[in-house]
Amino acid sequence: MSPRKLLLLFVLLPFLAAAAPSPDADITLLRRMEEVFASVAERVKPTVVSIRSERLRAAPGRPEGEGGETPPHPEIPRFATGSGIVISPDGYILTNNHVVAEADSLIVRLSDNTPHRAKVVGTDPYTDLALLKVEAGRPIPSAKLGNSDLVKVGQWSIAVGDPFGIARTFTVGVVSGIGRSGVGVARYEYFIQTDAAINRGNSGGPLLNIDGEVIGINTAIPSPGSGLGFSIPINMAKDVITHLRSSGQFLRGYLGVTIQPVGDDMVHILGLPRSEGALVGSLLPDGPAKKAGIEVGDVIVGLDGKPILDTSHLQRLVGWTPPGKAVKVEVVRYGQRRNLEITLAVLPAEARPRAQAPAPQKLENGAYGMKLENLTPELMKQNQLESREGVLIREVESGSRAFHDGLRPGMVIRELIYRSSRAGTPPVRTGIRSLEDLEKLLQDLPSGTDVIARLVRGTNQGERSFFTVLHSLRGK
Repeated sequence: MSPRKLLLLFVLLPFLAAAAPSPDADITLLRRMEEVFASVAERVKPTVVSIRSERLRAAPGRPEGEGGETPPHPEIPRFATGSGIVISPDGYILTNNHVVAEADSLIVRLSDNTPHRAKVVGTDPYTDLALLKVEAGRPIPSAKLGNSDLVKVGQWSIAVGDPFGIARTFTVGVVSGIGRSGVGVARYEYFIQTDAAINRGNSGGPLLNIDGEVIGINTAIPSPGSGLGFSIPINMAKDVITHLRSSGQFLRGYLGVTIQPVGDDMVHILGLPRSEGALVGSLLPDGPAKKAGIEVGDVIVGLDGKPILDTSHLQRLVGWTPPGKAVKVEVVRYGQRRNLEITLAVLPAEARPRAQAPAPQKLENGAYGMKLENLTPELMKQNQLESREGVLIREVESGSRAFHDGLRPGMVIRELIYRSSRAGTPPVRTGIRSLEDLEKLLQDLPSGTDVIARLVRGTNQGERSFFTVLHSLRGK
């Protein structure tokens, strides 16, 4: 070792020794952390409640009495438990909608173990939140609501619940994600993800920060022991609380469109610089979007000057805009940006249409892996279709390119979108009315070209359309 390195090591040794933690220092640090968690638990414990819901269901197999009359027969009660958090001393309690949904009676047990009947002030199924009220005859301890906009990945998180009214549970972890969607719990999802264990029955309980402030309402556990838990941000809940306290409901804005994500393989064909916005698949009859001139195939990229990141982002922005407000909507159509003004309507009750597939038939498949057929009145009726335009997919070969592109029997190809090989040219959109139209387009389409297809399925609520990329439709 050179004299210079020896001198440097000699100079640094005292500093290195001072920086090395001793076992006693580690234990002291852990004890301080332990005291912090214990202090938070002690402060929050009186604000967490147990909720027991009772649902009455008719008993099966009631015997008939004399004269064919049905004798009195007790209904069978079904019970469920959950948790909640007191948000004001006068007895308002925040919990999940699914904890209280369809309940005939609700019993809330406070921290002193006293039971109280609870009244449902209002519910919001779209965010899975509910507001309850108990009359305790005295002020009751309430939690401090934090600011979920300040939550960062990596910070401490504490999940609290009281599912059975016998003992509160406290679990500690970290925030592992923010802005999570696609969980499938609610229509409007922007969850805080935590690895703090959320035990069964803890739905509706609070998620806390290290200061004991409520930053979320626990709502979803994908599976026990998965290390995943999701909470509704408290700032989102604050908006809902305001509406529920004033009117018992949250009236939301409504565009009247069905939307889907813009896939990476759609970006070039649609003339977008990146994967952004929400692709309009269908326009609902008499909806605000249809009246304002939105077209199927438009990509909504802006709302009142705010860029739209994805479908979930658009749903949240529209849902948190009051009905009756006129908003500026920016769309990309044929590669060109356009601005429209739309007056939002009131979001109606949510419908979940299901597609009905036709009976399978054994037909020969083409090179792409599907068999097509022109629509007839009989096929239209069988598949619940309103228009005769398009070609019907009658069979898809398992494992084929068509199968992997998401095509299935019963779908109708009604439009194709593609880009010319020449740089700078806008997307070309061609309506498909029959097999002849499709065959002509395929003859002119360069080999190996990817296209976007607008597909239609019939449902009990009418036709619904969506888009998917067909890779190398003509082959290479």
